[in-house]
Amino acid sequence: MAVRITKHDLVPVPLAARIVYQRAYGVPPPEAHLDERLNGLAYRLASAGGVYAIEESKAGPRRLSPNEVASGHFRHGGKELHFLDERSPVLHIGVTKECIEKAIRAISLEGIKRP
Repeated sequence: MAVRITKHDLVPVPLAARIVYQRAYGVPPPEAHLDERLNGLAYRLASAGGVYAIEESKAGPRRLSPNEVASGHFRHGGKELHFLDERSPVLHIGVTKECIEKAIRAISLEGIKRP
């Protein structure tokens, strides 16, 4: 039986990105170029899976496909996913707590592998 995700199960991507940075690096993200750092971490979260569009008009969140994420670009500190074609941007994005944990583990492993 599939587990149904609700809006209450999700963490907004900008907050999730800050959590990932804090836990992976042990310090809060610096204010210099903050939006760009959070946009980059939004991609890391997206690669970990569990990324959802939270649409006001819908009862529940909609999982974003890998193709959808790959064809868009995060803006405004990971708050929005914009597309180069005529599609409307996704203005509210959330991730699961499991996604946050996967992103933290991936960054931590990368740090171990670096010379």
